[in-house]
Amino acid sequence: MRIAIRIMSVVFAIILCFVFLLSSIRYVAFNEKLYRKLQIKHEIAPFVLMTQEELDDITHEIIKYMKGDRKNLVIYDIQDGVKREIFNDREKTHMVDVLNLFTVSEWVLVIMICLLAIIVIAGFLMDMDTMRSIFLKTVMITMVITVLLFIMLIFYMIVDFHSFWMLFHKILFTNDLYLLDPYTDLLVNIMSLEFFVSISYYVSLCFGLLFLGMFATIGGVKLMRKVIKNGQES
Repeated sequence: MRIAIRIMSVVFAIILCFVFLLSSIRYVAFNEKLYRKLQIKHEIAPFVLMTQEELDDITHEIIKYMKGDRKNLVIYDIQDGVKREIFNDREKTHMVDVLNLFTVSEWVLVIMICLLAIIVIAGFLMDMDTMRSIFLKTVMITMVITVLLFIMLIFYMIVDFHSFWMLFHKILFTNDLYLLDPYTDLLVNIMSLEFFVSISYYVSLCFGLLFLGMFATIGGVKLMRKVIKNGQES
């Protein structure tokens, strides 16, 4: 029974790390204020010959689309009195793939959270005393090891972000629609490689804060249990 609960604790910790990662990605990906901050930092609006307000409107619609609150990315602007679409077919098709990823990530996140609850409940039903004695310690150790692996990935991003970004797309996408042309495709210019470097930094930061928050919570629980135990003994 002790071995089974230890294995469940390890699985719990690994799933929790991925819950933190997915939550961080979704939080950053849907954060319009952060997009605006990074767009100003990287001077994207003047580069694409727009005002920041025009870029804000486009960003708002892109995020709505990624959330599933907009049916398509058919967006128009007017140049010299002529109404035209700002995204071409290749860009829109690629964003369909992106939307599918976010839809899947939402379901995966829900499933993983349910699994976390099931593991905890099952563990306490199996052996409450063993859960109390080894669960938190095993979770903390496993999370540290898992996060160390994520840190190695972060170092890879720092050393060669372009290579990481290409590998990331090759793993997640079954086509090459993500290979956009900066001369013809607006999307790759308003979401440049430098922009995604900053986005990845904020995802890593959010993940780290969630991890530290979890550690602080676990540490607080262990300290409280120790205080209660000492109080009962005295």
